[in-house]
Amino acid sequence: MARNDSGDRSGGQSFFGCAYCHEAFPEKRELEVHQKMVHIGLPFSTVPAPMPEREKGLLHRAATAAISKSIPLSEVNRHCTPEDCWVALNGKVYDLTEFMDRHPGGPTTILSWAGKDASKMFNDIHKGVKIEQYLRPEAFLGDLGVDENLMSDSFWHTLRKARIQEVKEELNRLKQAATRDSDAHPSSCKAGRRQPFSIAKLLQEENLDADLRASLQSLETQKRVALDVEDFARAREIKIRADALLAEVQLSMVPKQDMSGGIPLSEVAHHNKPHDCWVALYGQVYDLTDFLLHHPEQRNAVLAWAGRDASPMWNKIPGRFPSSTWMDYFMRPEARMGEVGKEPQGDPREEEIQQLQDELRRLEGPSEEDIQAAQAGATRAVPAAAEASKLSEEARFPRLQQIVAGKELQFFTRAEVAKHKGPPGGPPGTEPYIILHNRVYDLTPLLQNHPGGDDVLLSRAGTDATKDFELFEHSEKSRVKRDQEMLVGEIVPGERVDWTAEVTTGGAESTLKKAGSEVARYLRYKATDALVAMVALYVHWSFQKRKPLSKLTYSRGLRHLHLIMAVGIFGTLGSAQAASRAEGLAKKRYLTIHKQTGVAMLLALAVRVYLRMKSGIPPRFPGHPAMKFIETQSLRLFYALLLVLPVSGMANEYYLRWAPGAETTGHKEDDERNTARAKQAIAVHTRLGKFFEFAWLPFHLGYTSAYHYSRGRGVVRKVSPFI
Repeated sequence: MARNDSGDRSGGQSFFGCAYCHEAFPEKRELEVHQKMVHIGLPFSTVPAPMPEREKGLLHRAATAAISKSIPLSEVNRHCTPEDCWVALNGKVYDLTEFMDRHPGGPTTILSWAGKDASKMFNDIHKGVKIEQYLRPEAFLGDLGVDENLMSDSFWHTLRKARIQEVKEELNRLKQAATRDSDAHPSSCKAGRRQPFSIAKLLQEENLDADLRASLQSLETQKRVALDVEDFARAREIKIRADALLAEVQLSMVPKQDMSGGIPLSEVAHHNKPHDCWVALYGQVYDLTDFLLHHPEQRNAVLAWAGRDASPMWNKIPGRFPSSTWMDYFMRPEARMGEVGKEPQGDPREEEIQQLQDELRRLEGPSEEDIQAAQAGATRAVPAAAEASKLSEEARFPRLQQIVAGKELQFFTRAEVAKHKGPPGGPPGTEPYIILHNRVYDLTPLLQNHPGGDDVLLSRAGTDATKDFELFEHSEKSRVKRDQEMLVGEIVPGERVDWTAEVTTGGAESTLKKAGSEVARYLRYKATDALVAMVALYVHWSFQKRKPLSKLTYSRGLRHLHLIMAVGIFGTLGSAQAASRAEGLAKKRYLTIHKQTGVAMLLALAVRVYLRMKSGIPPRFPGHPAMKFIETQSLRLFYALLLVLPVSGMANEYYLRWAPGAETTGHKEDDERNTARAKQAIAVHTRLGKFFEFAWLPFHLGYTSAYHYSRGRGVVRKVSPFI
């Protein structure tokens, strides 16, 4: 099938072929240029074509280097997960997935630079160090950057996609042939895919069970945390748990081999971690795992050869591993495991399938979901300088430390949490999680019980919401209940945000934000000045036009309260609408305005009722009895709504913050009762608010405006106290 204009490729005929010659091109525009320059005057015409020979010669080189002698940075950026970690160093690209667990600085340091160019950081810390002496030869992938004179970045990816298609077709062909041979000779051939020999490769398998994937990823995270703090005993325990988990599902990372004739180097290669370290030396295999636990000063020299034959380095540095002096002083007899044996003879077809699968993994890289999660996890919230007093949660609420005391919390990376976006009840590994103060919480118990609604929670799922959480000043009671019911783990130490330090140190970013907000701050000050001037002018005019209390009827004096109530009504409704569309600090400010204007409206209502009772009752306007009835009932409903709306809002605040709960009464049922009543209060407040805004207020304003206009009375005069 030919490639269509949208750029999709399928099948082997994936190039645009020239209908007038034997040339073929990956892009339609390239073929158009060719025909205009070579076949002048002829109409554009294309036919499906296979990959040209010049491209095949390039593609059939080893692994990723088959596409190009160099690798663009855009390709390095894609490989940014713990299971597929590429890093660019001094113009070269390395796959550090296998190396990160034995990195002297811990795996988290490498993961923080996954998919990036870490040359500057590496040169600052490791001056003069040759990284090649610590890596296996296959870790080097190629040079960084593509020569734009020979190949564009986009064309490199075009060739990569074409090569992926070729590898898949070749794999299908080999697997089908292996299946046919297995059916014909079941005793001599075994069809099917070989098991990957590392958890990192296993986690890249598309058909891996979701529960098993989540469990293995969690264990790998716990292991990396143990390695970061050089707790190799803990790392070994986690490895044993992972092996047991794989045994339950009949998977094995290391193929079983007959070692009666010695230990082959392929078996030694699987034991290349600080918590599982084998080394071959002059025909002998040694297990140096226990040695590393007791001699940290020797770790780097030993781990450089973990899982390999260190004979080429023998006596190169006297007194250091590996040397005769070192062996005489440090080596114990029990460390010797046996002699190096011959490599077992494998099935050539199976080896070819394994090589193609490894190449396919490198070409495809992580899934888009994993890439987005890794990039989202690398983004951390930074607090504003004005919020320093709100961010040290442990210092403000000591009871939270008592809840987690003695508990062993599971570690999560930010990339892992970024995958937990819900919805509730989804597949394993997608439960809605959220990060607050470097701890991870499961939102499921709070759904349908959060006073602010589920949409607010789910919109923050998978992210660090510490800043938004602190903006709304949650009470100690709510924080204690949060940790008791929702806490599932904590962020790995290497990815934690020290909120107090972030606020204290500030930095260029906060300076820029501060400078950028100067204009807004100036405008706010001027707006405040204008508001103060208007209030002063309002008081002055009111004093000049004052009347005795007995004459405070609908004319003049009582209209002051009408005006205050109108400001309160429209301020409350407008701030509620603005808060529903805002985020973070802006949302909090609008909600504060909403509460203040609601209280002002309630106070104006109370004063109006008091003054109305003290002043003379004006006669009804002449009109039809039905109209008078509608006006009377409309006003009564109006006053009832103005009373219930603020009261329901304050009731929600009371039950959330101040109502006696379990910490006072000792009964857990009191907390549940307060939560239920707060939810009921906010539900009443929300529903009545919508009715007031979208039903009653348009009716009342429209009716009264038309009624008074028909009587020759202007609506502005009805409200303004100065006309």
